[in-house]
Amino acid sequence: MCTGLYIFFFLSDIQVYYVYGFMLLVFLILTIVTVCVTIVGTYFLLNAENYHWQWTSFFSAASTSVYVYLYSIYYYYVKTKMSGFFQTSFYFGYTLMFSLGLGILCGAVGFLGSNLFVRRIYRNIKCD
Repeated sequence: MCTGLYIFFFLSDIQVYYVYGFMLLVFLILTIVTVCVTIVGTYFLLNAENYHWQWTSFFSAASTSVYVYLYSIYYYYVKTKMSGFFQTSFYFGYTLMFSLGLGILCGAVGFLGSNLFVRRIYRNIKCD
């Protein structure tokens, strides 16, 4: 009887650690997709002879946060039963801070990926 209880606590601890591994995997997938999307967008901009790719790469990657914030608005009105000024202001305030942080993170990752790509493709060009 006691052995089953110990096994239950051991397995419940393992499940907690799986969450961190899964979150790391999701973060890596987000990073890879963000870099790939901004590199493709930068490539199309450079192909069209538009050399102002820096802010475009940042904002195209940071647009993920707009989607997250719009989904949080949908989630608030459809799924939650919150009411009152303080609940609403805390929910939208913290969600806005999270979305801004996510936008800055994704924008920085996208810009750095595009910057490495541009430096790589223009490395061997010689101006004579």
